[in-house]
Amino acid sequence: MIELTVYDRQGKELEKVQFDETCLGTFINMELLHKAVVMYEANQRQGTHSVKNCRLITGSTKKPFKQKGTGRARMGFVRRAGSRGGAIAHGPRPRDYRMDMPRKARQAAVRSALLGKFRDGEVVVVNELTQAQPKTKEMAATLKNLKIGGSCLVVVNETSDALVKSVRNIAETGIMPLAGINAYEILRPKQLLMTKDALDALQAMAQEVK
Repeated sequence: MIELTVYDRQGKELEKVQFDETCLGTFINMELLHKAVVMYEANQRQGTHSVKNCRLITGSTKKPFKQKGTGRARMGFVRRAGSRGGAIAHGPRPRDYRMDMPRKARQAAVRSALLGKFRDGEVVVVNELTQAQPKTKEMAATLKNLKIGGSCLVVVNETSDALVKSVRNIAETGIMPLAGINAYEILRPKQLLMTKDALDALQAMAQEVK
């Protein structure tokens, strides 16, 4: 069992809660995490890179000068690869980099990523993060009160428009609902800020899967 402290938005300690980390597994599967990160990064690639081959270069196919007798190196037509303004040999062409993993493997990667965050003490729990209207200043003050510096991912049970707008302008800080998190988004930031509701929902979901 891991003991976590629940804070309010002013950074005051409210209570201690017990979190059963075994619901996330008994070990961190590093190989699975690597595959998940490679997949998510590959899926972000647009694959629109392109260069021109000989067929796409505009120019004559005539030799610029005769083969012999000039004292110069022999040369083919100007569109060839190697000529200035010519084609590129074996250059990149548009392609799809998308990769996929089985659903259960992705879920297992999420559990391993969360288990690593809990074991490393990189999870901060707050009682609530409700916002009546978008206020970036209030959210920035909350992060400061909770002594969260650097990159952070805010995990809530359900997002709201006001909360999303309050977080999105803070550097290196993102927000996601619990149901939408993945291994890549968990591992990328230094810390996770979770609401108490999200923590309870996580434990319930993990025990159901287990």
